[in-house]
Amino acid sequence: MHDDFHAFKELELAKRLDTNDPTPWLYSALIDYEQHRINEAVQSLEKSVELNDNRHVYRSELLLDQDRAVRSASLATIYQRAGLAEVSMREAARAVTDDYANYSAHLFLANSFDAFRDPTRFNLRYETAWFNELLLANLLAPVGAGTFSQSISQQEYSRLFERNRLGLVTTTDVRSDDQYREVASQFGTIGNTSYSLDLDYQRNEGVRPNNELTRIEWYTQIKQQLTAQDSVFLLAKYQDYHSGDNFQYYDPTNAHRTFSFDETQAPIVVGGYHREWAPGVHTLFLGGRLINEQKIRDRAASLPVLSTNANLEVLMDFEPADVRFENDIEIYTGELNQILQTERMTTILGGRFQAGDFERQNHIVTRSEFTNYFPTIDTRVEDDFQRISFYAYQTFTFDHLWITAGLSYDAVKFPENVRQVPVVEGTDTRDGFNPKAAIVWSPGRVVTLRGVYTRSLGGISVDESFRLEPTQLAGFSQTFRTVIPESVVGSVSVPEFDTYGTGIDLKFQSGTYVGIQAELIKSQVDRLTGALYHNNLDPNFPVTTEQDLDYEERVVSASVNQLIAREWSVGAHYRYAWAELEQRFPELAPSDSSRKIVQRGELHQLGGYLLFNHDSGFFARADTQWYWQYNRGQHLNQGPMPGDSFVQVNCFIGYRLPRLRGEISVGVLNITDEDYRLNPLNVYAELPRERVFAARLRLNF
Repeated sequence: MHDDFHAFKELELAKRLDTNDPTPWLYSALIDYEQHRINEAVQSLEKSVELNDNRHVYRSELLLDQDRAVRSASLATIYQRAGLAEVSMREAARAVTDDYANYSAHLFLANSFDAFRDPTRFNLRYETAWFNELLLANLLAPVGAGTFSQSISQQEYSRLFERNRLGLVTTTDVRSDDQYREVASQFGTIGNTSYSLDLDYQRNEGVRPNNELTRIEWYTQIKQQLTAQDSVFLLAKYQDYHSGDNFQYYDPTNAHRTFSFDETQAPIVVGGYHREWAPGVHTLFLGGRLINEQKIRDRAASLPVLSTNANLEVLMDFEPADVRFENDIEIYTGELNQILQTERMTTILGGRFQAGDFERQNHIVTRSEFTNYFPTIDTRVEDDFQRISFYAYQTFTFDHLWITAGLSYDAVKFPENVRQVPVVEGTDTRDGFNPKAAIVWSPGRVVTLRGVYTRSLGGISVDESFRLEPTQLAGFSQTFRTVIPESVVGSVSVPEFDTYGTGIDLKFQSGTYVGIQAELIKSQVDRLTGALYHNNLDPNFPVTTEQDLDYEERVVSASVNQLIAREWSVGAHYRYAWAELEQRFPELAPSDSSRKIVQRGELHQLGGYLLFNHDSGFFARADTQWYWQYNRGQHLNQGPMPGDSFVQVNCFIGYRLPRLRGEISVGVLNITDEDYRLNPLNVYAELPRERVFAARLRLNF
């Protein structure tokens, strides 16, 4: 009935009658959130989390963990609205640790990962972690618990009690640099059935020649509750992606004006089954057909050319060519996942099997240095793909201490050369046992310590995102679609990952939040890359050559956030990223400068923000980011890369409708009109290269 006056009166009475009960604080936070009292909502929900364990007299440890997860998941959403993005990620990860089978915890962790995704979907580093958490949330969620839309990042708990409901959410973003995005979701619950229909359309005209992008994604998701313990889930995805050259370059003038990339998924279809045998005992199954069609055209590609000198040593050079490439992927996937939770232990067991094929073909026209005609190379190959994975994770819970030990076995058979033209036929196999370990310790209300070590084996394409095995431990991602930037080395297959991480999280009653985190990621790829071989008989004979890639990334970050009074929040953050990539072509002559290439980049980022949220719905935000990069080492096919230093300032103002029914905002990005040159070896989100005016309209019915 939305009678907030009497609701608050009753909640205040409940707080006085039982000062140790966390429930009235939870519902006070939800009402505060709907009425735009963001700072008060944070304080009330933190109070609810603090009082959660007072219910141990009549609730088991398992149920207390579930309660704590619900409160932490809700807190993650409110933190985002208060501008505390780093705190939101940490709180969402802790919610998953508290209660792994809680769908809401996975949902809000997915939302936190979503904030790190590349808006153009060109860099897919965080795609696996985001989609894995979203799949787990949708499989575990009962019908009527909320929508299944990946486009709706804030699903208010006040709607948990609504059964039959239809809704529509639309978000429109427009920018003066000719970027447009429309996201629309129509969803509903009718009886024992929930569904969501989602459209994501994006159009970028580009900021340099041949930099345009058009993307359409359509999701259809349906969930049917069969019994009180059983439910089934269906997801169908259609995607049509077209772009020019969206690779990142230190010097934008190096972009290829004739490059085009097309990708179609028409459609991907997966189904899931969830059985809850008893509280804390869940069986999940995911299976389906994954298809992906990719087309690349570049009339000015640079292909490696091999030749031999008088000493029969192999040398490498590069030659322009007109390249057309197609890659058709079809993979069938199936995974069984078992969750067992008790008061002191959480066990996750599972196995995944995938099988399919990669059919590739290329058409290459190149001018030979030995003749006056244009040799043509046509290759068509088909190779099998197969993956078998088994995994086990065991988490032991003590008083405010969680210790996780895990082990996985992965065996992958895959094409040796997927996208490095000219393609050749042949498969390779990688397998091995991969250990996992993580610890989360909260010795008091103020401090939380986190640590992790994992080893993982990645995939090739969409196969890696459709999985149920955990992708993060203790708030650190353990697997990625790719870590080595594609703008530097292109697409890689079945990379090996080693991740090390440690963090200290501080949360003070004064509304101060401090986070310090260090992370080391190593990735190794040994692959065959296509090349042309020049000899007197056949000046352009397609061959392959070995290429070894060793990538290391060290990141240290720190953030401080402060809630001030009822309306203000302020924060600052610093991030230092050191990246090194070593490329080796072991078959080349030692005298060839291309035999070993080492690149290094160091990127410093320092930023701060000031945010104002008024309970009338009015809000305003100003933030500034300073970037400084230093580069060293060789750079294949590129000139020297000196460092760069620049500052960008952004500001927004807007208004939110009552009860979160909508939002309108306008702003200016890069007020100082600063262009930049950054080495893509250090991963960064694409920034505006000129002053940009932006507007957003969001409606929620």
